[in-house]
Amino acid sequence: MSDRNKDLTDSSNKPSSKSSSQKEEKETKDTYNHNYGYDDDKGDYKIVMGDHIGYRYEIVEFLGKGSFGTALRCIDHKEKKNIAVKIVKNKKKYYYQASVELKILQYLKQHDVEDIMNVVHIYDYVVFRKHLCMGFELLSMNLFEFLKINDFNGFDHNLIRRFAIQLLYALKYLKQLEIIHCDLKPENILLKEENKSGIKIIDFGSSTFIDEKVYTYI
Repeated sequence: MSDRNKDLTDSSNKPSSKSSSQKEEKETKDTYNHNYGYDDDKGDYKIVMGDHIGYRYEIVEFLGKGSFGTALRCIDHKEKKNIAVKIVKNKKKYYYQASVELKILQYLKQHDVEDIMNVVHIYDYVVFRKHLCMGFELLSMNLFEFLKINDFNGFDHNLIRRFAIQLLYALKYLKQLEIIHCDLKPENILLKEENKSGIKIIDFGSSTFIDEKVYTYI
């Protein structure tokens, strides 16, 4: 083989500078799109047990996942207690709605200083690695889970009455503050404590003030 043909053969096995540049550009773009590796391709924060959110909340348990993000049980090292943390997806539309939720939660807490209105209380929030993270009081199981462990046999009439009174009390409070929950269901009604009948309404991620409707179906 001549030196000329050898040079051509060698050069054909080497990636062109153009293709290398395109590959590097794609890798950079992918890294940017996935928040430098902290998010998955859907914008959810990648959960690592023992990781710290906002250098304050230590992740100890996965609680659930919804359309807006992920719920975790964490240790609040500042307040020395267990709390629930909701990490909102790193997507513009979810971030916007979560900011509305945050405003509603703060408004609800502001008008319920004695914590008697049967709605969840927010403790604090932080924006961490482009995710809005909200800390809440840690509650027990939801009513759907409660039904499930009882083989969907339904509740005793006295228990239904206690649940109904608390729900009506909470809904009256929401009406007074001109707030529509928009997603009230057994999964969003939690027991305050295991084996007790106290309940609270959670998940105001779809909620809105009456004069600030963001959905056409309301």
